[in-house]
Amino acid sequence: MPQAMSLEVVNEHGKPAVRVGIGHAGVLLDAEDIDAVIHRLSYLRASMRPDIPLQPSPQQQFVLEMDPCWHTEKHPLYDGAVLILRHSGLGWTGFALPTHSLTQLREAITRHLAALDQEHCMPN
Repeated sequence: MPQAMSLEVVNEHGKPAVRVGIGHAGVLLDAEDIDAVIHRLSYLRASMRPDIPLQPSPQQQFVLEMDPCWHTEKHPLYDGAVLILRHSGLGWTGFALPTHSLTQLREAITRHLAALDQEHCMPN
């Protein structure tokens, strides 16, 4: 039977760290270590089954990053764009979007903006 894993924030020599414990063993990770673990785990998870669902679950609660930093650039290898979003816990994550996805995203955002415009124009 697997041993329970514990995670706790500690203050190690005046710097925040996370203590990861499994059974009687433990390790301290600083911010850079955690970034490296998250990065490596994301690659490992991408190769595991079952796949991440293609649609978000209505039951799942998401940690929302409010007004995240973002960056776009032309994709160097095909007709599309790269969208990079910054999450304060997960870091920068990039998405290569082909032209048809960019068109669908533009249409979805345009619908949201139109709905917001209508809400703001409604009399109270």
